[in-house]
Amino acid sequence: MLFDIFFFMFNFFKKTKIDSKLLKKREFVVLDTELTGLIEKHDSIISIGAIKMKERSILIGDIFYRVINPHCKPKDETVLIHKLTSTEIEQSPDIKLILREFFDFIKNTTVVGHFIDIDIKFLRKEFKKHLNIEFNPEAIDTYIVFYWLLERGLISKKFKGAKNLAEIAEAFGIKMDTIHDALYDAFITAQIFQREIALFQQISSSWFDFIKKIGKPHVSGYMFGQYEKIINSN
Repeated sequence: MLFDIFFFMFNFFKKTKIDSKLLKKREFVVLDTELTGLIEKHDSIISIGAIKMKERSILIGDIFYRVINPHCKPKDETVLIHKLTSTEIEQSPDIKLILREFFDFIKNTTVVGHFIDIDIKFLRKEFKKHLNIEFNPEAIDTYIVFYWLLERGLISKKFKGAKNLAEIAEAFGIKMDTIHDALYDAFITAQIFQREIALFQQISSSWFDFIKKIGKPHVSGYMFGQYEKIINSN
């Protein structure tokens, strides 16, 4: 599966010209986690995928992907959705080892994700439990940014109901494959963020501070319909 993801990424970059002027100092780590469920108290992380960006450039050679043993039997739907077998999960390392690697990978970098607050909540729990580290990174939520742009007419209103990653990818003309894992989803999210940055750069020369303000995640807000209220108040 990992080979398929690299092949997909290689073809994407072969077709995409990267403007050297965009290689500036702003760096991001776009991340995604796959979980056994969404209940923070009971569920666990089973994989982490991340890819670095510098401005609008996606750094294909700078990625992180690990499958994790949560030390519990994965639910049938977890195996079905994430294409991870019980054997693969059981043979994977403990999260404590993975967290040390991941912390080095993302240290002092703004993290970006689709409903990133979910990923941060689960990672925060694990960092505190296993390494006694307070995990409170600067973060940008691509969904909040998407909705803000849509409400201001910079994205077609026909995508107003879009929420999941595939729907938002479609709004930006990004084709999604059937592969579904943390690294692939992080890569798709990076392409979405790439296009969001481009729109913000047209709006303001101080686009970085602007997009940070707009995209600041609000814990669990999306679950209760609060995201849209928060976005419209900005």
